[in-house]
Amino acid sequence: MNQLPINKILVAGFAFAITHWRRILQISIVPLILSLPFFLIVPEMLDIMKKLLLQEEFIMPNNMVTNMVIYSLLFLYACISLSISIFRLVLGTESVGIMPIIEPLKIGKFIALALFIGALSLIAVFSGLWIILPLLSFLLAPIMLNFVNIAIEKPIKYRWNLPFVTHLNLFFLQVIVPELVVFLFYSLFSIIDLGENASLAAKVIMFYWSAITLPLCYHLITTAKQNP
Repeated sequence: MNQLPINKILVAGFAFAITHWRRILQISIVPLILSLPFFLIVPEMLDIMKKLLLQEEFIMPNNMVTNMVIYSLLFLYACISLSISIFRLVLGTESVGIMPIIEPLKIGKFIALALFIGALSLIAVFSGLWIILPLLSFLLAPIMLNFVNIAIEKPIKYRWNLPFVTHLNLFFLQVIVPELVVFLFYSLFSIIDLGENASLAAKVIMFYWSAITLPLCYHLITTAKQNP
């Protein structure tokens, strides 16, 4: 049984973004303000990384390392807080305010799950086993549903026992589609000459798209399990 019809998820995600754009904008204001210092320092960070890779000599600006750490942590917190707020908004389980989420335990669980998924992917990359990366992403796709569990204070599940077609569609919606979104919008923004901001703009759109469609997938899967 297919619990995730791709066309319905795509239409529902697009419709939700259109009908709730004001609310999404409201809950995005504070996280975007918190992220602004990070965005401003990114070009300088990339320049330093490029010089390090090329083994060029350069002078590190005063407090640069400290600022990088602080701004990166603020950006991470803003992304997690905004994700949780959007998940709640999509599911309609709790009221969502304009202030960011201030729940250390929930933020910590979010980071731990992201590190777990990221670490497994990095192991495949650094071991040179690029060929297993798509397979690993496929196997980890259901684990991503736990981000929603954390947001709405449900227990984390590591075995979802999804039908194969549902599992495959979840992988397509949460892994393949976001990459296609980045590619398409990056190409579009490059055509209209956004310059270095093209990649950033495409990734911002991917973030919102994933934050909207993941809880939609979660809702359909959990509803189907409750009403077989």
